[in-house]
Amino acid sequence: MIEGVKVKRLKILEDERGALFEILRSDDEIFEKFGQVYISKCKPGWVKGWHYHKIQTDNFCLIKGKGRVVLYDGRKDSPTFGQVEEHDIGEDNLVVLSIPPLVVHGIENLGDEDCWLLNVPTHLYNYQKPDEYRLLLDDPSVPYEKWKGRKGW
Repeated sequence: MIEGVKVKRLKILEDERGALFEILRSDDEIFEKFGQVYISKCKPGWVKGWHYHKIQTDNFCLIKGKGRVVLYDGRKDSPTFGQVEEHDIGEDNLVVLSIPPLVVHGIENLGDEDCWLLNVPTHLYNYQKPDEYRLLLDDPSVPYEKWKGRKGW
């Protein structure tokens, strides 16, 4: 596991009416602080690709569909420097994936329908000075070949 990345398996509470699952609680081990909540939709066949944050931790939960979150540790001082991880998440594998600052990440839709990613980042999005640094899918600094030539950014 990449240093600082955490995975929380969601407990599903089901009864005859349906189900409930708690995504993130203030008493969870992975909880740092609350910035905002948003949902990002990714279309079939697309990748919402490489980016990282210098300050923010992301807490991803794929609430609809199936997706693959790919992580790359480009932090030279990290014990897991150079490591790449794939996490297949979604309705059949409900987890929160906590991604620390400076870990490069992106998501690929693995299904035939839109997938919906809920994120609870630790910081508000700053429209004037975003803490978001994007890389191309074929950026040579990221040793992941599967997204090269794919639709996405």
